[in-house]
Amino acid sequence: MQLSEVFGARHEQLLESASALDEGERFRALVTAQPLSPTLARAVARTSRRFADLAGIDDAVLTSGAFGGQQPYVDYYPAVPAKLDPLEECGGFYGFADYAPFGSDAWMARTELPSVTAADRLLRLVFHRPMRAHEGKDLRFVPPPSRETLADVEEKLKAMISATARLVPLDRKRAFERLRGLLADYEFARERATSAATFNAIWSARTFRRIGFRVPFVLLSELFEDEELLPAVADTLSLFARERPLIAETIRSSLDLGLRFTAKEAGPLAIADANGIRRFVDFVAVDQLRANRGRWSLDVFAPLFLFRLGVTGIVNGRGSIKYSLVLARVMERLFGVAHPPNLLCSCAPPATGPFVEAVRLKFGRVPDWEPTLIARLLCSEPSTIRKEIAESWR
Repeated sequence: MQLSEVFGARHEQLLESASALDEGERFRALVTAQPLSPTLARAVARTSRRFADLAGIDDAVLTSGAFGGQQPYVDYYPAVPAKLDPLEECGGFYGFADYAPFGSDAWMARTELPSVTAADRLLRLVFHRPMRAHEGKDLRFVPPPSRETLADVEEKLKAMISATARLVPLDRKRAFERLRGLLADYEFARERATSAATFNAIWSARTFRRIGFRVPFVLLSELFEDEELLPAVADTLSLFARERPLIAETIRSSLDLGLRFTAKEAGPLAIADANGIRRFVDFVAVDQLRANRGRWSLDVFAPLFLFRLGVTGIVNGRGSIKYSLVLARVMERLFGVAHPPNLLCSCAPPATGPFVEAVRLKFGRVPDWEPTLIARLLCSEPSTIRKEIAESWR
């Protein structure tokens, strides 16, 4: 996907100031030409090793300052794993924003697949229940799914596979074998997880490894709380607190240019209360951050903190790269430096595969839907999925 597909002819000057580009080779050259911060490398090594042990996967080594990441989901559109492809080429790392507010993105809890077993053509799988009871909570305060919930997911997918195989060519036996592998990773995550955040992240990391991606994975909350990085995080928070009027004015001026961004009167620091609800606060001292380990988090300004910690390039999707236009202006006015190389990596492949074809055959048309990872994992080999992802965004 190219920048012109996201922005059209607008914001050319802003795109330049945000160092935005859509050429993977150029991004890799720019990022790998810069030295890797030893402090960042050590912190990523510590946190990725701990997470690899938790997720039961092999670790990988960081060799550049390239970064990509987002909230951990229970399933993914192709645009999300696509970001891992250029990161692997650069030797970068991927972070799960495990502190995001539950419900701010439906993919944290559910997914939809085209199915002939659903009257409206979409099978809805919900992993975290009840959704309304946890609305707005920090993901770390939402419990992982129960065994009964995963059993319900299993039965629905089995029924979908069987019904599809009766209508279109589908190797039912092989699909059930793939389903067992998929469910084994969900069950592994359920047994290891202490929250929805770790459940989603463990399953995601295991699935990305299964497909073939070799990058270090970290929980962003743990990376920001790393003892070697924490003082720098606190210093940046202090700067945000001192320069709040400047930041607010910069955001307002960006909004005047037609950019969409949530107006900020407080932040970027939030603390989860006893119920897990994130509240924005002002205090920034290191000892206070230590006292609130596992409860504090950063908002959409988190990339700026990462840049201050040594990240030298970022891979963004078509939604997050729009935020970078505003972040670049804040970064220049607050820190006096330019935004690092900023790669747009996204895709929107057409709906294909046996589940789609079965729906088309039975209902005459398919829903407006992109092929998710679950749908692909049930009917394709991991190496095929890996190749398709690598080709999809270029």
